[in-house]
Amino acid sequence: MKDMPARRSDADCARRENPLQAPVLRGSARILIASSRAADGTYEDRTGPLLEDWLRGRGLEPVQKQVVADGPEVGAAVREAIAAGADLVITSGGTGISPTDVTPEQVAPLIEREMPGVLEAVRRVGAEKAPTSLLSRGIAGMAGRSFVVTLPGSRGGVRDGIAVLDPVLDHLLDQRDGGGHERATGQESSTVSSGASNRSSSTDASTDPTRGAAQLTGEPGQLHVAGDPSMGPSAERVRRAEVREDDLSVAAMVEAVADPRCGAIVTFDGVVRDHDGGRGVDRLEYSAHPGAAGVMGEVAREIAERYPDTLVAIAHRHGPLGIGDSALVCAVAAPHRKQAFVACDDLVDTVKERLPIWKHQVFDDGESEWVGALG
Repeated sequence: MKDMPARRSDADCARRENPLQAPVLRGSARILIASSRAADGTYEDRTGPLLEDWLRGRGLEPVQKQVVADGPEVGAAVREAIAAGADLVITSGGTGISPTDVTPEQVAPLIEREMPGVLEAVRRVGAEKAPTSLLSRGIAGMAGRSFVVTLPGSRGGVRDGIAVLDPVLDHLLDQRDGGGHERATGQESSTVSSGASNRSSSTDASTDPTRGAAQLTGEPGQLHVAGDPSMGPSAERVRRAEVREDDLSVAAMVEAVADPRCGAIVTFDGVVRDHDGGRGVDRLEYSAHPGAAGVMGEVAREIAERYPDTLVAIAHRHGPLGIGDSALVCAVAAPHRKQAFVACDDLVDTVKERLPIWKHQVFDDGESEWVGALG
């Protein structure tokens, strides 16, 4: 394993002593197991412990679990959890198509703002291993201040749900509390190089879009500063866009985008962690679709077009990787730091959504599974 400096994943919003550990969350959680058989004691609840371990591992407290029968009891338990102010309410079970699977019908009337992408992602991840995952009818959304999500009743379905939810929970709770897309200044493990192009500290942040808190939001055109030099056509500003087998280097990405017109370089180094969904990971291997390199190039060009003040370099590795190895690295250079921050964040998110690459991870107990590479 190589020595690593403190790093952050794209999900992190707080500094951590252990760079491989997800950020600690603040809040409470309620787990509701929808199963008539488990409720009457004829069937062992096998998904609840997975969810409990995961949520407690992320710092949520208290984490309460309740087993209820399929049907109206599910709706009553969810309403009670929402009324009690639970920050996160997760149900497991009752999302299929059998006559007793009515969890979505019980929960849907309680959701005020639906988030269809959450369960779409869970189904997509599950379908890579079992096509029947597409039959799950789970839903998710906000009910007041509670985030409610209905996961399948199988261990595999719950693991898929954890894989999708784990990287976004901190951002979701931050947005709910009015945090928007802000990231704490000085807490990025991305490399930021500021050059002489930075303006005087007396410049009013309200009139200069490149200063003030580095919010990762806003229209790209609003970040342009009149008088800055042209960065050239978008195709020329994509310096590297690769899917490769050999080791990746952030330094190589930085070198590719270094330019005297740019006063900021923001980097991202996505490394292999030693856990997933509360289980220890021993090793993994990435498999790329033959067209993955083409998709990577398309994404890089789209980002360059969307942010005309940036230079872009990005690479994803495939093949066997060990814990601590870099799987995804990128660098974005721009005249000013906000331009680079926003574009880098968008670049990583878009690659995660579009790149056809998957990972086969082997757990420390000998079991293994296929999952989406960047989830």
